[in-house]
Amino acid sequence: MKALSPARQVRIKNHITPKGKALNSQLSAKFGITLSDFEAACMGSLSHIQKIGELNKQAKFMSEYAPKLKEAYLQIIEGSTTYNLALADILKAAGSASLQIDKAANSTALADRKYAHQKIEIGRQYIQDKQTENARHAYQLNYQEVKGYMDAFLVDVDRQTAILEQSNRPEIKQVEADKQYQGRVINEYLDNGNDARVDLIPQKNYIGIKGKFREFMSALGF
Repeated sequence: MKALSPARQVRIKNHITPKGKALNSQLSAKFGITLSDFEAACMGSLSHIQKIGELNKQAKFMSEYAPKLKEAYLQIIEGSTTYNLALADILKAAGSASLQIDKAANSTALADRKYAHQKIEIGRQYIQDKQTENARHAYQLNYQEVKGYMDAFLVDVDRQTAILEQSNRPEIKQVEADKQYQGRVINEYLDNGNDARVDLIPQKNYIGIKGKFREFMSALGF
C-alpha cells in the first residue's frame, strides 16, 4: 500500500485564546510566557519545550528556595536593623553618660573649690567675730563698771537726800507750826485787844528732837 503524504494544516482547534486576549497579554507582561509558547510546545516544538522547561526549572528552584531566601533576607534586614540600632543606642548612651560624667566632674570641682574658699572665709570670719566679741566684752565690762559706779553714786545721793529730808522734817514742821502760832496770836489780838490772852495759845516745838536725832543717826552709822 502506498504511504499517504503528510496532512497539511492539521491542528486542534483553540477556542479559548481568542476570548482571552487581555489576559494573555498579562501572562506575557507579568510572567514572561505566552499561550503561543504553550501551543508550540504542545505541537512538539523543542525550542519552546526547552524554554518552558528552563522556566519550569527556575520556578521549581524558586518555589523551594525563595521562601528560605526570603527568610534569610528578612533575617539579614532584621539583624542589620537590630545591630545598627544597638550601635546607635550604645553611642547615644555613651554620649549622654559622658555629658553626665563631665557635668558631675565639673560640679565636684566647683564644690571642692567652694569648700576651700568657704573654709578660708569661715576662718577669717571667726577672726573678725572674735575681735568684735573681745571688743564687745571689754566694752561691756567697762560699761558695767561705769554703770555700777554711777548706780552706787546715785543710790548714795538718794540715800543722803532721803536722810536729809527726814532730818529736815522737824524744821519744816516747825516753820509751819510757827506760821500757825503767829496767825492765832494775831487773831487773838484782833479779837480781844488788851484783853488778849496769847499766853493760852500753845506753841509747838519740833526743833527739840534734833539733838536726839543726831545721836540716833550716829548710832546707826550715819
